[in-house]
Amino acid sequence: MRRLRSVILQRIAVVAAVSFLLSAGFTYYYYRTILIGQMLREDETRLAQTMRQLEYMSDDIAKFSFYLIISGQVQSFYKTFNRLDTYDQFAILKHTLDYLDNNKGLRKEVHSFALILPDGRAFWSESVNDLYFSERLKEDWYQNYKRSGQDHAFSEPHDLLVSNNASQTGAMISFIVSVRDIEQPEKKIGELIVNLDYENFKSLLDFGSRDFEGFIWLHEGGAVLYEKEPDDSGAMSSDELIRAVGEKPGEGAVKVRNGYLLVERSNANHWKLVTFISQKKLMERGQFVLYLLGVFSVTSTIMTLLLMMPAILRITRPIMRLYHAMNIVSSGNLQASVEIRTGDELEKLGQGFNRMTHQLRSHLEESIRYEKNKREMELELLLSQLNPHFVYNTLNAVMYMAEKQGNRDIVRMTGALIRLLQDAGKIGEAGSLIPLRDELRLLQDYIEIQSYRYAGMFEVVRDVDEEALDCLVPRHLIQPFIENAIFHGICPKDAFGTIRLSVSARERTLVIRIEDDGVGIEPEQLATIWDRVETRKNSGLRHIGLANTKKRLEHLFDRQAALRIESRVHEGTAVTIELPKVVK
Repeated sequence: MRRLRSVILQRIAVVAAVSFLLSAGFTYYYYRTILIGQMLREDETRLAQTMRQLEYMSDDIAKFSFYLIISGQVQSFYKTFNRLDTYDQFAILKHTLDYLDNNKGLRKEVHSFALILPDGRAFWSESVNDLYFSERLKEDWYQNYKRSGQDHAFSEPHDLLVSNNASQTGAMISFIVSVRDIEQPEKKIGELIVNLDYENFKSLLDFGSRDFEGFIWLHEGGAVLYEKEPDDSGAMSSDELIRAVGEKPGEGAVKVRNGYLLVERSNANHWKLVTFISQKKLMERGQFVLYLLGVFSVTSTIMTLLLMMPAILRITRPIMRLYHAMNIVSSGNLQASVEIRTGDELEKLGQGFNRMTHQLRSHLEESIRYEKNKREMELELLLSQLNPHFVYNTLNAVMYMAEKQGNRDIVRMTGALIRLLQDAGKIGEAGSLIPLRDELRLLQDYIEIQSYRYAGMFEVVRDVDEEALDCLVPRHLIQPFIENAIFHGICPKDAFGTIRLSVSARERTLVIRIEDDGVGIEPEQLATIWDRVETRKNSGLRHIGLANTKKRLEHLFDRQAALRIESRVHEGTAVTIELPKVVK
């Protein structure tokens, strides 16, 4: 056995160590050295492609704008406008704006134009005589351009009316270019503003950023031109991306907390595209490496099984037999046994298991016999302590004499007592459970005897369902509670009292309730009432204490029965008994 265990441990250790080292080493090398670099390069390429598309769009817009500012119509407007009278100014302005609108179709991004004179007057192609656009020039997007001192540049996004409806605005990015006299290039004669629909830029960036976690487009001044907040709470927000770019100004992939920061810059416009790729996202994209690790694991397992199968089978088969046999025993079947013929400690273990189950069976059978005898003795002590047969002849003689003398009360009381004594003699024959109708008949004999002793002091009112009469109940179940109601409830009251007995049959439960309007029970006594185990004869008949009655119910029905006592001082006591509904 010791040699076999050593071989198993050695082979498992060798195979497991080799498989683990190979799979872990290859996985780590491939993931850290190759896979992450490859995925980052792919993301850098996609980010660069998005930037190139932005540059192509901006270059085309710039060329379009440069073409317009050197056109004869635009040059003529800026050179001659201030020298013309009002009518001619209006005419040349209209012709120039019409010329610009006619060229709008060359670029789908263009929304409108604005002509800015050196003195600051502005003319907007969407509203010639309105001061609306002049007011817009006071906003940051234009003022930042003026402060930059550039000859041409793209502005930050800003809102602009998109129709004659004064409440409908849209986001715009404006390309602002200085207009110079083509004959005197050093002379600046005005500015042309080409207002571009922001949605064209947004749609391009929405497509380019669809696979990134967090994405921003930064203006050369640091303003955010476009931002996409990450769906994953673990990714960097736009504000965090801006701070990270300030802290790590380099280009390409930069390692940051929980991932990598990718930055792409435009030399022409000084724009920046910034995005973040988390380690979690990289892991999700590199899941196939985990599959590769699974292949290595499966291969290692197969190698282990091939090498260890004979030894594993020799050990596991007997252990499985013992396991199944123990499950059978744990479910309550002690007849299970196991046969193991291995010639080693496992065989001895099986023999020990068989001896254990045999001893358990013997012990259980002996315990059952002992408990059965004990319960029978307890029931006989509780219910059969008095053998009434020796007084039958005497009581019959009393009945005969009373009948001869015409005393019907003595006849009825003696007859009731005889029936009670005869019932006590049948305990061993009829068993512990009797139909409720028989229990009530015996109870009536008991009540009749007590009514002669305590004449005019109490009455018993019964309310019993017909369906309940055939249900089985423990013999002498109700009598102790009627007796306690009379002796401890009604008698101390010194006034007439009522005892109500109600029995109802529900779907699976028989409910018996005994109520009296006596003196009740003090709370201190009620708390300890189940602790009193007593057997006394103060009533002339054997008295069974409430604790003994509760003990009988637990013995007969286990947890299926319930017994509750409720009492209020000077108001009375109520006893509720719930039994499983059993019909003979």
